[in-house]
Amino acid sequence: MVTVIFYHLLRSRYGIDEMVVRPGTLRSVIDEIITTHPAIPEHALLEATLFINQQKIMHLKRLDTVVHDGDRLVFTHFVGGG
Repeated sequence: MVTVIFYHLLRSRYGIDEMVVRPGTLRSVIDEIITTHPAIPEHALLEATLFINQQKIMHLKRLDTVVHDGDRLVFTHFVGGG
């Protein structure tokens, strides 16, 4: 299984800290998150910065990236203020 961690805006807006999902592509992981937590809009996940095992996923086809059993996936937003 894949551990999914939510930080910052996702955690505070939707009250979810962590969940476990099946391995697969990032697209399938996002679909499973939305199925389990329908209050989270897809755009909130797509706009997030993603890390798999502490490696930032930035390439254009990132939704095709495969997440393997035992991986740790982090969704975060970098926020600032003054």
